[in-house]
Amino acid sequence: MIRILLFGALMLLQLPSALAQFSKGLTAGYHLADLQINLNPLIDPTFRPMASGRGGYHVGGFTRASAGLLYLQPQAWLTGLNQQILLQDGSVTPTVVDWSMLRLDFPVEVGVKLGPLFGFLAPVYSLALSESGGLGLVQTGTGSWGGQVGLGLKLGPLQASLRYEGSLSAFGDSITLGGIDLDTDNRITQIIGSVAVKL
Repeated sequence: MIRILLFGALMLLQLPSALAQFSKGLTAGYHLADLQINLNPLIDPTFRPMASGRGGYHVGGFTRASAGLLYLQPQAWLTGLNQQILLQDGSVTPTVVDWSMLRLDFPVEVGVKLGPLFGFLAPVYSLALSESGGLGLVQTGTGSWGGQVGLGLKLGPLQASLRYEGSLSAFGDSITLGGIDLDTDNRITQIIGSVAVKL
């Protein structure tokens, strides 16, 4: 998938600048997140954490270069995610922990436009900024790569998209592209609704 994204981005950037149209704008959206917690059962086989998603949000901006049916749209988001986690073992009363994290996301959409409709793939780099809840699930100050796929509708200066975000960890702890190792992670699976307005 990464190879396809990079190929599409390179092809778009090779087009003469006179053929490309550039725009920028603001974006915001809502996240439905599904946190998966996997702990080693050999450490404590009675410890069973469970999580229920409470949503999240993002706010940010984008720049867009389009030529013909193709477009490239890098974005920068400040993303907040919230979960409610139930901690239960065989010896104590279950404890409910409100957990949240704040991170910077940098999705880079490579897509195709068909009239007002568009579809895209996007690698996304995420940098963890903070975590609350005391569980130590996030190593702040570190980043990793995931992936998004989505569909959208563009009407004048407005565009709305629905996307799925998941981990690239199925390809290993890291992916090597052009001699560079990109760290992947077991990121939160999300459905993201986003609205953008061109300035």
